Amino acid sequence: MTFFADLSIVIVVAAAVGLLFSRWNLPLTVGYILAGMIVGPNLGVSWIHETANIQMLSDLGVMFLMFSIGLGFSFRKVRQLGGAVVFPAVWDVAFMVIGGFCVGQMLGWGALESFLLGLILCDSSTSIAAKTLDSLGWLGKRFADSTFAIALIEDVLAILLIAVLNGVAGGLGGDGGAGVAWGALMLDIGKQLGVLALFLLGVTVMGLLLAPRLMNYVTKRFGDEIVLMAALGICCGVACFAQNGLGLSLVVGAFLAGAIIAEARSRRRIERVVRPVTDLFAAVFFVSVGLQVEPLVLWQNAHLIIFITLAMIVLKLVNNTLACLLVGETPRDAFKVGLGMGQVAEFSFIIAGIAMAGGMSERPLYQIAIGVALLCTATNPYLLRASDTLYAKLSRAFPARVHDLLHWYRRWLANLAVRPSEGGQSLLAHLRGHVVILGLQLAMILIVFAVIYLVATIPTVNGFLRELDGLVPHLPLGGLACAAAALVICSPGIWAAGHTWSEIARHAADEPFKGEVHGLHRVRSFIKTSLKVAGWMFLAIYLASLCGGFVRTAWVLVPLIVAAGLFIVRFGSRFREQYQTSHETLKEAFDVNALPPEDPISMVSLAVHTETVTIPPGAVCAGQTLGELDLRKRTGAAVISITSRRTGLYVSPGRDTMLNVGDSLIVVGADPEIERALALLTQRA
Repeated sequence: MTFFADLSIVIVVAAAVGLLFSRWNLPLTVGYILAGMIVGPNLGVSWIHETANIQMLSDLGVMFLMFSIGLGFSFRKVRQLGGAVVFPAVWDVAFMVIGGFCVGQMLGWGALESFLLGLILCDSSTSIAAKTLDSLGWLGKRFADSTFAIALIEDVLAILLIAVLNGVAGGLGGDGGAGVAWGALMLDIGKQLGVLALFLLGVTVMGLLLAPRLMNYVTKRFGDEIVLMAALGICCGVACFAQNGLGLSLVVGAFLAGAIIAEARSRRRIERVVRPVTDLFAAVFFVSVGLQVEPLVLWQNAHLIIFITLAMIVLKLVNNTLACLLVGETPRDAFKVGLGMGQVAEFSFIIAGIAMAGGMSERPLYQIAIGVALLCTATNPYLLRASDTLYAKLSRAFPARVHDLLHWYRRWLANLAVRPSEGGQSLLAHLRGHVVILGLQLAMILIVFAVIYLVATIPTVNGFLRELDGLVPHLPLGGLACAAAALVICSPGIWAAGHTWSEIARHAADEPFKGEVHGLHRVRSFIKTSLKVAGWMFLAIYLASLCGGFVRTAWVLVPLIVAAGLFIVRFGSRFREQYQTSHETLKEAFDVNALPPEDPISMVSLAVHTETVTIPPGAVCAGQTLGELDLRKRTGAAVISITSRRTGLYVSPGRDTMLNVGDSLIVVGADPEIERALALLTQRA
């Protein structure tokens, strides 16, 4: 009876607050959290007798909330949008983790707590963004679709982060990291990621093969009740297997179950049938979040909450605007996407809860996460409503050259997709060919380092290297010798990789603007320089990571990479000659046109075959001899046998052999030659 009473109070209060917030056009999420605060024990009078019951319903709420978000996720839409949403999502999550870490360091927090703050701030709420855009009547617009898709990809990344965090919390054992063997902890995290990867791959492949077909069958033959039970059964089954079978989170299984069901043709009906249940339990989840809100703690940390919220909104705006500009969005749409992403997701509460349960922080991270979520959720609709005004003011603050640069950058991206290259293929296909070559060159460098690493493990060689390490204190001469040897051996390949990337930068910067108006040298120079610098930085980091297998001291590693760069520059002319020679050799090996003209074996001669043709009535060639017809000279094909109705079979007929109507000729030659011979032999008068 107590459970029913508690649930009734939660639903009644949530409904009342929801009605008020809907009437005032305010976010329902904030209303449900406030409802939890009202009925919870932290305002002096508790209306709830057993909060454990509500917590159990909260777990169901998390599961169904993630299931509904998964139903909104579409593999097809992600494939269709491609890098236009994947790149901004990865960019935003990565830089928000870094930005949140920096904010935590500014506040004087420890490294682990700062990292947790970055995780709390990295994801944007899909549901809040969708409800805000819907309330403004902007759903269906291009920037709204981008906002929703980016938020969905961030949800997927947040699920991976939660899996890692579960591994960290389990490895810490509730002591916040004191006395933990970090090597063993990283091994546990690696195992957790491996299990997660196998689970995602297995469930996705099997689920996409089975679940959509099952749901299409159910929706076609049964009513809404059975459709609901089938969808929730798949959700609960996958979530239970993820949690109890593999030790993962319910969140992972529920989201993935929704994502695979979303591929069914009857997706819209499934969403309509499931929505009331998911909305109910999602409301219970947010009410349970409100039950744990401590107003006094929020007040004591109000200055932190306000500062973190402002920092989060600014970082989200800058990150997403810049990322969307890089993938070719218009400045106005990129700015609106940046504002629309300025709120934290439901995952923030989950991450904060895992961190607090694992003893990873002594600060009230859960209360801070709730305060930031409430504040940014309340302000986000007003910021979006004023986005046009804010953009107009910011746009006037930038000089015209910046607007011109953005215009030509978007023009450059568009031309990359439509312009043909010098070889006639599309420019993107041409650049992809260079990227494949670059990948092979980097793979060859990796192979050389791997071989030297294996040689260094030979007992005799390893003993010699250890003796070198002991010659100079604090200087790993053995590892330095191995890394230097690998760099010297790979130096032609390193030069070739740099040259290939320079070619990519040159083609990408120059060819899209061919035939355009003059005065674009600054744009081309900017793109070329940016690409080259990015490529050199990547190559330096790649080499440093490979050398890190031999030398783990930064003050030795950096000078080593610089010395290798100077060595490659010094002998660059010799490497160029080797590169050109090997390139021409490979080109001749695979180029049919490079065969010498006097070579009797040609690709055409290898394609000869025979064809049988019968001389029809009225043919011009009827009554002529093979010598008079001169078939070999006129077509290139030859007659190797003739079957005549009158005289029988002629093998290797001579020039005096007469051709008659009804004779069957076997002609040999290549395809073009046989086509010409058939046309000549069947030509009618």
